[in-house]
Amino acid sequence: MLRFGRNTRKEQLKKFREDIPEISELIEKKNLNLEKWFNNYIKLINFGARQFKETKIEENKLKLRYTNYSNSKRKEFINYLPRRIKLDEDFQYFFGLWCGDRLGSGRFGVVNKNKTINFVTKNYLEKLYQKPEFILVYSEEIEKPKIDYVTKSIKRKSSVVIGNLIVGYAVLVGIKNSILFSFFDYLLKNMETFLNLLPNKNIFFAGLFDAEGNVFWEDRCFRWACKNKRLTEIYTQHLKELSLFHRYDGSNLVTYNNKKFRKEILPFIKHPEKINKANFLCYGKGNLDNRFLNILKTVKNNNGSINKDIAKVLKRVKMYSQLKVLERFGYIYKEDYPHKNYITMKGLRELQRGQGYIWSYQSAVFSCGKPVAHLHQKYLHELEKGKKPKDVMDKLGLERYCCRALFLSHVDLLETVSRFKRS
Repeated sequence: MLRFGRNTRKEQLKKFREDIPEISELIEKKNLNLEKWFNNYIKLINFGARQFKETKIEENKLKLRYTNYSNSKRKEFINYLPRRIKLDEDFQYFFGLWCGDRLGSGRFGVVNKNKTINFVTKNYLEKLYQKPEFILVYSEEIEKPKIDYVTKSIKRKSSVVIGNLIVGYAVLVGIKNSILFSFFDYLLKNMETFLNLLPNKNIFFAGLFDAEGNVFWEDRCFRWACKNKRLTEIYTQHLKELSLFHRYDGSNLVTYNNKKFRKEILPFIKHPEKINKANFLCYGKGNLDNRFLNILKTVKNNNGSINKDIAKVLKRVKMYSQLKVLERFGYIYKEDYPHKNYITMKGLRELQRGQGYIWSYQSAVFSCGKPVAHLHQKYLHELEKGKKPKDVMDKLGLERYCCRALFLSHVDLLETVSRFKRS
């Protein structure tokens, strides 16, 4: 009798699943009809411990009142769902982000370390009538990070993992809403069909890039990390259609099409660090990250050293690719053979910006004693904008002949001097 009951229930649930509409049936006038999906999905969950007491329409949202067990006690819960979700840029970006950095265990949201991404997530969840919270999760192996916007913290004995990457901490941005999670999971399971129905799937891949992407300067490429076989095949197909796929290296979908990336993906990326790295690769504009700043600092402190010596100082086996990046973007140059590495003026400026080095410039005018070292960078920046020296000096308050003569006649020999080691 018990087996008969189980089989009957199993067949009934199977029929309920079959009644859930196809993805194409849910799209109406560039909107996802979540209400239509929920009216069928509720049959799968409205039994046993969970019992729905009320489903009420309030303008463009559904108010769900139900009871369920929590800590061995039956409690009443209220959740909200949007009746329809616009297939706009915000949704397409968030869906890509969620596919890469989604939360599990009944929570709906994203796990990330970047503040900008976390607030983008918060703003979109509020758009879906949710009230997200920021939860800091960190390993007991590290000191608790100071993050001013988190609402609560959780310490773990094990390492914190985002995707396949082990990190010391992360911030969870989300809410307890298993129904909304189930809807997005339904979209994910039907990804092959759903991507074809998106108005601008390049925006989806921008969101996915902010979650799982990286800019690899050494190989001059962009990569989406993915190890799920099914998703890898689907992403490959659609990235090929966008001319953004060249190979799969076992962990990443790789493209070398910088022109296409900067046109289709870069305008929709929101992660500040990834924008900087992408701009650097596409346009040669941006700032070096700490990894390359450390290499550049080593070159400065060991000017005229060969690659092998630089690698030895940094305790690396080799540094050819990283030094090639610095050379390609004009931070160092090479002479002789074997190649000796020298820092350029651009490299010195980058170190000054990134790590607070004092610029080599006369601190005060000899004749009148006016302090001027702090004005030199402002003067150069204004000249780079195309302004006349006279106008710039007037703006900086350099009125005396001696002050103006110092700025007009200054010749910076730091790059030349930096080629020689201290005796």
